[in-house]
Amino acid sequence: MKLYYVPAACSLATHIVLRETGMEFDLERYDPAKGQTENGKTFTGVNAKARVPALELDSGDILTEGSALVQYIVAQTPEHELALPVEMTARARVQEGLSFVTSELHKAFNPFFASDADDAAKSRAHGLVVKHLDYLEEVFSDGRMFFVANKFSIVDIYLFVVLRWTGVTGEDISKWKNLSAFQGRMNARPHVQAALEAEGLLEAA
Repeated sequence: MKLYYVPAACSLATHIVLRETGMEFDLERYDPAKGQTENGKTFTGVNAKARVPALELDSGDILTEGSALVQYIVAQTPEHELALPVEMTARARVQEGLSFVTSELHKAFNPFFASDADDAAKSRAHGLVVKHLDYLEEVFSDGRMFFVANKFSIVDIYLFVVLRWTGVTGEDISKWKNLSAFQGRMNARPHVQAALEAEGLLEAA
């Protein structure tokens, strides 16, 4: 498999899941400013949406969308602790958490990365990000180590990646002590460190 990525982008979640599950894969960096990968490949030929992550399977098929990719990867390793639960309510809880992180929290940051977003849009986004962080802080206030049912899951990996973006809002994640502690625990995982190193992000971790 090959993962097309942009350093520190949401593709980092897929990257970490690949390492956590022990899958064999290659990395190819995409430069949005050039519209090309590091090997000179026009990225729209890989993913017409021109977004990461994109995962090229050994068959040549291309899969996109981070939430789909992390679920696909753990489905290949059903014995791993990250595999989706068999019991349907527990599985739905993981998918519920993943949907919140990818569709609500992730989306709230979009204006901070959009070149055409004005100050008003960023102000509204800032308020929404803070609202979501307050919610997450309350969830973790019961002492849990992980987001969903206190069990390590793909949701935690995606959440860790999105929490790394809080600096663009002007907020300091340490204001949310439970989330900050969660981020520290995730950052200390060896496979997380390996992914950060591979993407040149250790100094910014």
